[in-house]
Amino acid sequence: MLGARIAALRRQRGWSQTELAQQLKISASAIGMYEQGRREPSADTIVALASTFGVSTDYLLTGHAMDGRDLEIANQALHGSLSSAQAILRNRTELPFTKQELATLFAALLLDS
Repeated sequence: MLGARIAALRRQRGWSQTELAQQLKISASAIGMYEQGRREPSADTIVALASTFGVSTDYLLTGHAMDGRDLEIANQALHGSLSSAQAILRNRTELPFTKQELATLFAALLLDS
């Protein structure tokens, strides 16, 4: 779930994994692994992610908003993910889905639950 929140917040801002990685001074592959749940970020990286996205570390780790600002950001991220997923499904004409399309769809589903 941490990975889905990172992906949703990144997409909400229109950033690529590379752009987020540059801001955090880590590799883009590390961001990809965090988002896929194949690797957990260090405590320092979680703090840096929270600061970069303007959310609390509690929100990143648990998904529970701790104040009104976190709730607003979470709602925007959810709305953005759902909108992206709907656009992908509406415009999709061929199968299979790309990895990016699947990641967007799964992130939207995870955030909706």
